[in-house]
Amino acid sequence: MNQRDYETALRPLLGAHSDSVRRRLERFAAAAGTSVDAIVVNVFVDQDGEGPFDVVARFEGHEGFALDRRFDDERELFGVTWGELGWEPDVPARPAGWSRDDLEDAAIACVASWLRPLLPEVLGETVWRLESPDGLVAGDLG
Repeated sequence: MNQRDYETALRPLLGAHSDSVRRRLERFAAAAGTSVDAIVVNVFVDQDGEGPFDVVARFEGHEGFALDRRFDDERELFGVTWGELGWEPDVPARPAGWSRDDLEDAAIACVASWLRPLLPEVLGETVWRLESPDGLVAGDLG
């Protein structure tokens, strides 16, 4: 399995959350106004790097902490948990031969392509950024 195959398998799982995520992103942008520097989306691949990952938004800037608390659990845009029957939702496992970094790169690329069309059309001054957990900027979303 190459990165494209992985993204093709993952994309429908992300897409199932698109409507609710779009609404949350719109609310985040409206709340951010001019009081934050950016809305940052982090992609956290689990420590083992076997498959599960989380996508979490956070606010950066003067009012960032207050907005993070205000939206709290809503900031998780996508998450994978271990359930009775395996990962929920059933994300593809890390392909053989891939490192944890390879999985992280593929997840970030897929999340970026999923989120870009979901961003509010009127972005105003809001900067949207995608980052890995170590703070490496994966790119601007908007």
